[in-house]
Amino acid sequence: MSQNENLNLSYDEPHQRDTYIECFVSDRYAEIGVYGDSLSSSGASSSSQPASPLPRSLFTHEPLYQFYIQSKVESVCRETLDSDSDTYETGASSGAPSTLGVPLLNSETPRARPSAMALVAPARGPQRTLWCEVPEVINSTVLSSLAPTQKRLQEAKFELLTSEASYLNSLNVLETHFASHPALREPHVLKPDDWALLFSNVLPVRKCSQLLMNELEKCWQENILLHGLCEIVRQHAERHFHVYVKYCENQALMVRALQRLRENPAFAAALRRLEAHPACQSLSLHSFLMLPMQRVTRLPLLMDAVLKNLHEADEEYRGCMDALATLNNFVSQCNEGARNTERIEEMYRLCECIEFPPHMPSPPELGPAVTRRDRRPRRWLVRSGELTRLVWRSEEPHRLTFGKKYHKIPLHLYLFNDYLVVTKKRSDDTYLAVDFCPRSLLEVSSGDGGVARHSLLITLLENHEGRTVEMLMSCASETDVSRWSEALRPGTELGENGEAIYAGWDCPQAAAVYAYAPEQPDELPLSEGDVVNVTRKTSEGWYYGERLRDGETGWFPGSYTVEIASAHVRARNLRQRYRLLALSTNFGQKKRPT
Repeated sequence: MSQNENLNLSYDEPHQRDTYIECFVSDRYAEIGVYGDSLSSSGASSSSQPASPLPRSLFTHEPLYQFYIQSKVESVCRETLDSDSDTYETGASSGAPSTLGVPLLNSETPRARPSAMALVAPARGPQRTLWCEVPEVINSTVLSSLAPTQKRLQEAKFELLTSEASYLNSLNVLETHFASHPALREPHVLKPDDWALLFSNVLPVRKCSQLLMNELEKCWQENILLHGLCEIVRQHAERHFHVYVKYCENQALMVRALQRLRENPAFAAALRRLEAHPACQSLSLHSFLMLPMQRVTRLPLLMDAVLKNLHEADEEYRGCMDALATLNNFVSQCNEGARNTERIEEMYRLCECIEFPPHMPSPPELGPAVTRRDRRPRRWLVRSGELTRLVWRSEEPHRLTFGKKYHKIPLHLYLFNDYLVVTKKRSDDTYLAVDFCPRSLLEVSSGDGGVARHSLLITLLENHEGRTVEMLMSCASETDVSRWSEALRPGTELGENGEAIYAGWDCPQAAAVYAYAPEQPDELPLSEGDVVNVTRKTSEGWYYGERLRDGETGWFPGSYTVEIASAHVRARNLRQRYRLLALSTNFGQKKRPT
């Protein structure tokens, strides 16, 4: 059966397999029924009857994923109140079913598994199937041969499988009941562009889950101890989880589109009818659209639960570690994708509310430009807020005044990753820019405590007019002073062993004077004349950077390059000049006779 055909399988149909994976099986495991019939037909079994076909899927009646997540939260809250409820034996003595702790069940009196509707009934609450409840496990007698730690390991593995079944059930409802419903295909209800915005990324995610479920159930049918489950998840993630990154990139847009569409009476009426259907079990479309992000962030936690019940000497330990690292990597990519989308949307909004006067030369473009290689925004907001500028009043020496020596000017600062824009509020939604400066040309120091309690001195080494401007700012609290100071400081840090680390908005540039062929996969090949933004320099002369012509990153020897003139060099020179002038001024004031 081809991979595409697997995607069309229904869990209501029996899954057939032509052959089982050949592997070494000990006589003991074969005797207690751990492996499938075909695996025990060698020396462990003398039966000449052909192996029976695989049973129907055991996981079609798992609760919808929203109920699974809710039950996990409730279980965590219960375990927080009762720290002794996390052992395998304690769960059985508590008298109440637990979905997170694992109860020890008597193999002679197994609890019957309820139907899907019974699982979500208010009287019982949603429950997932436990490994120790499955008839195949009870009948195999393996349960009595395992230590409590091994039982917890099996329940952790099994939860990964059953939760995937719950998740797939919910995705099937999202696709068949919402995305494919004729009511949401009517143009007056939902325009094609809006339908694509809401549902176009759902289908690849559902197919990804279907493929993973196929592999997990195959693993279960072959071995009730689920050997190799971690490797299956790792390989599947590496091949298919890129669809989650794209989904998470667009999730914020989907949510805002759904909020906007609810204002359309035709769409709102159709959605109410669909959400009232028993298939949704009183769940909203919004809860279904949130599932992929919830699932991809939940998987590392499930894999970590498996890892906690393994020892370093166990055969599966290394594979579980690799699977966990792979899942965490995809979570980071998903978070970064969602963050980039939020940044782009925010830049669209700021373009409309910040106005630059016509006389201001070459204002920074606030549009949401993105890089060619990975679609990351080139400019985004780091911090913004209202500060008060303290300006000294000009007074004649012979006049004696009893008023304040300064007046206050409220300003709103927008600090982007590469620019600072100083604005004045014009209305609730608009701000007028009064100055701006590259972030690399900022200098910040503590203010005069005698003037204001929470103050800092921000210096624009070269503002939009090419002048150096000092602004004494008053903040609302000492915390604001710390956070603004940290954000405004130059982006150069010293790491371990004398390593220099540069921010992307203030990094040196190097040009290759010799070609370099990499010797390791993490190294960057260089051709003569290549220009690289250097973000790290080690004490041993190795540089890490991004090649400008294509965005490739990697390590290379600094001896093959030479530093060239750049905005970083110019900012460094201006900063040194400003500090020298400040020192000379202070020295002159101290020498002045009183």
